[in-house]
Amino acid sequence: RVCFECNQQHTNNQQQTQRNTLGPGPVIIESHNLRGGKRLPQHKGERSKHATKELTKQDTHPTFSDSEASDDGGGVIIYSDEELSAMRQVRGKLTEEHGIEPSRVGSVFLAVATINCKLRVDETAKKIVKMLELMEQLGCPDGIDDELWKPDAKSELHSYPSVGTDYRGCRITWINSESGKGVAKEEERNHCHACIMQYLSVHADARTLRNGITFIIDTTGSNKAKKIGNEKIIQAFYQSIPQRPQIILIAGASVLMRTVINASIKVASLFIKQKILERIHFVTVEDAISRIPTKSAPVYVGGEGGGIENHENWYKERLGQLPKPDLSEGEKSSESKNLVKIAEKEETDFEEFVNFLAETKIDTGKENFEVN
Repeated sequence: RVCFECNQQHTNNQQQTQRNTLGPGPVIIESHNLRGGKRLPQHKGERSKHATKELTKQDTHPTFSDSEASDDGGGVIIYSDEELSAMRQVRGKLTEEHGIEPSRVGSVFLAVATINCKLRVDETAKKIVKMLELMEQLGCPDGIDDELWKPDAKSELHSYPSVGTDYRGCRITWINSESGKGVAKEEERNHCHACIMQYLSVHADARTLRNGITFIIDTTGSNKAKKIGNEKIIQAFYQSIPQRPQIILIAGASVLMRTVINASIKVASLFIKQKILERIHFVTVEDAISRIPTKSAPVYVGGEGGGIENHENWYKERLGQLPKPDLSEGEKSSESKNLVKIAEKEETDFEEFVNFLAETKIDTGKENFEVN
C-alpha cells in the first residue's frame, strides 16, 4: 500500500489482496484527501481509513466495451459517419465562431483531436482554440497544417524514446525527463511541432485512436534541467493537447516533486472527473516497466523499444498512414469515402467494384458510364 498523497506505506490486516500478473505484486494507491476536505469513497469491503485503488492488469488488459471495440482490428483507420459529422461541426465552429481559418488546423489533426475528445464538438473546439493561442506565443502563428512530418523538429523528439504497445495493443507514450534539457527559446517552434508529431504518431492506428494510450513519465532526472523561463507556457501547451490516457504512471518522482504534483492534483480535483484522477499513479521506474510488455519498454531501461530500429522512419511511416478525412458535405463525399474503402481493399472482387459504381450512380462527368 502506498499513500497517493504522502507516499507513505500503510497496512491493513483486514483486507487481503491477490497478487496480480503484471509484476511482483499489487500496488495500492491511496489518497487521504483529494476533494475539498472530503475523503474519496471507499471500495466495498475496504476497512482502511484511506480510499484505495488497486492497480492491476485490468488497467492494460486487452478488454473493451462494445462501444470501444469498433476499431477495425487495431489497424487502418476508417472514419465513421458519426465521426465525420462531429469533425465537420468542429470545423464549422472554429471557422464561424472563432474566426480560425482551416489552414491553421489541418484536417488530420482535427480528426485525431475530435476522436480523442469523444466527438464532443464544443470541448474539441475549445481545446484547439486554446492550443492555437499557446502555439502563437511559442512561435507557431500558422498553427498546424497537414504536412505532418517536420524535419526541422526531429531533434526535439529526444524526450520520447522508442516504445511499443501495452497489454491492450494500444500505443504507449513514454517521456524520459532525464533526456530533457529544457526548451530553448529558439527551439520553441520546433518543440511544438515535435510534440504534435509524437501525438499524431501514437494515434495512427484505429485501436489506439479509439481506446486511448498508456502514458508514462520517467521523472528521474527532471531536476537536472536548467530553468529557462518558459516552463510554465510549455507545460500549458502540453496540457492543451487533446489526450485520452487510460492510465498515467508517474515514475521515479522525488518527495519534493510528489508534493508539487499532489498540490496540483488537489486543485485539479475541483473540476476534473474522479475517474481521471484515479488513473494517476506514483510508481517506481521498475514497477512502470513491469506493467507493460518487456519488448515495449524503452531500451534505456532494459526493454526492446517496441522493436523499432529507426526512430525517424517509424515517425514518418506512422504519420503517413493517418488518413485525411473528407470534411465536405453531401452524399457525394460519403460515396467517395466508400469508393476508396473498396478500391484499397486487398483482393477486391472486380465485379463487386463495378456493381458498386452502378448502384451508387457516381457522377463521372459523362452521360453513359462504360467499363472498358
